[in-house]
Amino acid sequence: MSQLDQLLKGLDIRSKDDAPVNIFARTLSRIGRLFQWRAAEVEITASDTGIPLVTPRIEFDNTPSTEPSHKNVSVEFALRLLNTCLDDATLSVWVAVDRLDEAFQGYPQVEVPALRALLRTYLDMLDFPKIKLKLFLRRDLFRRIIAGGFVNLTHVNARKFELIWDEEDLLNLLCRRIKGNRDFCTALDIDELGNKEVFDRIFPRQVDVGKRKPLTWTWIMRRIRDGNDIKPPRNLIDLISMAQQAQLRREEREPDSREYGAAIIEGDALRRALGQLSRQRVQDTLLAEAGIYAPLIERFRDGKAEHNTESLADLLERDQGTVRPTIQPLLDIGFLEDIKDTYKVPTLYREGLNITQGKAFDAKSDVSEDEDDED
Repeated sequence: MSQLDQLLKGLDIRSKDDAPVNIFARTLSRIGRLFQWRAAEVEITASDTGIPLVTPRIEFDNTPSTEPSHKNVSVEFALRLLNTCLDDATLSVWVAVDRLDEAFQGYPQVEVPALRALLRTYLDMLDFPKIKLKLFLRRDLFRRIIAGGFVNLTHVNARKFELIWDEEDLLNLLCRRIKGNRDFCTALDIDELGNKEVFDRIFPRQVDVGKRKPLTWTWIMRRIRDGNDIKPPRNLIDLISMAQQAQLRREEREPDSREYGAAIIEGDALRRALGQLSRQRVQDTLLAEAGIYAPLIERFRDGKAEHNTESLADLLERDQGTVRPTIQPLLDIGFLEDIKDTYKVPTLYREGLNITQGKAFDAKSDVSEDEDDED
């Protein structure tokens, strides 16, 4: 501990204030001083043969520092010292790194090399058992990082844990949120009911009434999923919250004349919420995370939901032979779903891009079979 104290003081990052924000700012300030420059420019000239020559130049600030100089400290030595102190104190440190898909927005050429370096750092940190990294990565991003091979991938996979939410988990999550409102549950007398009974008490049996139409829970599950059949909990919670607000607006406009025992949130509120959710997810998730592939997604706007290779070749202005490699990133992020010989845009993204149900490749059958019809 005495050695660690001396090291931190020597680096001028020892602080009496234990607030994480202040310590983090102090550390960043120390790192930033290593990268101060006075000027930066790019000089463009031409060779005798007319070939352009681009020469970048950076002038660093060589102003003598008034701070005392410090000896170089090995990063490995510092980490090993910290690990030893933590071991003596029977403590562990977890460093969680989240939202990595947003870390390099606008710099797609940097994203994969930087995240591959982060994975290698993760493996290096295994030498320090008291200092643990926890990385949160989307599946499609992880696949891009390891594409082409990754040394010691088996060690990464051995520690990888996929977060999977099945329909029972999602129903339980929703009902636990609902039961968190004690006054609401008491008013409806649902405190002692199971998850399915709670859901059936609040929502209608069907959103769209019809013999071949799905039950409400199935309707919701089909609409919060992406093309990889992933159903994020955030989509479910946001959809229900938006439906709640839509129902409240409707009841402000019209007096509630429903009978006791009727659904609290009606089908129309869920349909309105779906449109709002779709527009929101297109903007804050789909296009925001698509990066360089966002222009490809925009080409689907105002079109049909179902495509084949020929219609995609026309839409994307590609040869049919290059269609699959072109749309593979869109399949990876869940914007398209591969169904036999066709590709569909999931319902989640349709209204946000003004995409209508139907086929883009068969004028004789403009509307495909109703996907809500039960088998």
